[in-house]
Amino acid sequence: MDRRTVLCAILGVAVACTACDVVDEPDRLIEVDADSFTFTNKVVLLEEFTGHLCVNCPQGAAVVASLQEWAGGHVIPVSIHCGSYAAVNQVFAEDFTTEAGDAYYNEFEPDAFPSCMMDRTVGDGGVKINSNYDMWQSDLITCAAQAAPVEIELEASCDAAGQLLAKATVTGIYTIDYDVSLQLWLVEDGIVGAQLSQEGIDYDYVHNHVLRGAINGTWGEPVGTISAGNSIERSYTYDIGGCVVENCKVVAFVYETASRGNVLQAAEVAL
Repeated sequence: MDRRTVLCAILGVAVACTACDVVDEPDRLIEVDADSFTFTNKVVLLEEFTGHLCVNCPQGAAVVASLQEWAGGHVIPVSIHCGSYAAVNQVFAEDFTTEAGDAYYNEFEPDAFPSCMMDRTVGDGGVKINSNYDMWQSDLITCAAQAAPVEIELEASCDAAGQLLAKATVTGIYTIDYDVSLQLWLVEDGIVGAQLSQEGIDYDYVHNHVLRGAINGTWGEPVGTISAGNSIERSYTYDIGGCVVENCKVVAFVYETASRGNVLQAAEVAL
């Protein structure tokens, strides 16, 4: 990747299919001068709706990987496998779905796969979802340019029995006068399994940042308002089940309770 000029259209024009919207040619390329962008303290939550039966989803995943390379620790991607593209059969035997992921699918109603929510940004029509992955970098820059009003300190460990202990401390940089919620997820990398693509079936596809469960419930825990200089601390235990400890991490974020959107800050830590 050219680190001086990053193109959102990393993968070119995708083959049109029912899994992805068709985008007019003039809207496909957004050129961004990486040297002209200055990151703030903001860490952006990137939620990707995906599935192993979606032929365009590997291209979306490649865009996400390129955004991670460009933004470094300023973006945290989480892949939510849900809907009909996540159905299980004899070939696509791995069940990546979760109760929480199904709830997010029903709540936010993505109309195409892959699609992305960047910080669950709320607009006039609710939380914005973008199924044009050539535009995801532009969405990321919009969110990453905003200073976060809180910081999150995150600790996590797992014992030999698969019991996870996670502690999150949220500290206000300035006062938040509306109610917010704290959400913690278990996410797993390096899962090898079948994936449908435009070239056919890839039996050795590596699925990364897969949502495996909601540690403190589907919508997290309401923590009220947060004053500048004050902190709230929460600890949780969670059974990681069959997940590989070395490939797991905990993702935490704070969001506006009323809208279930507008993520203020995110953080992650490896087990």
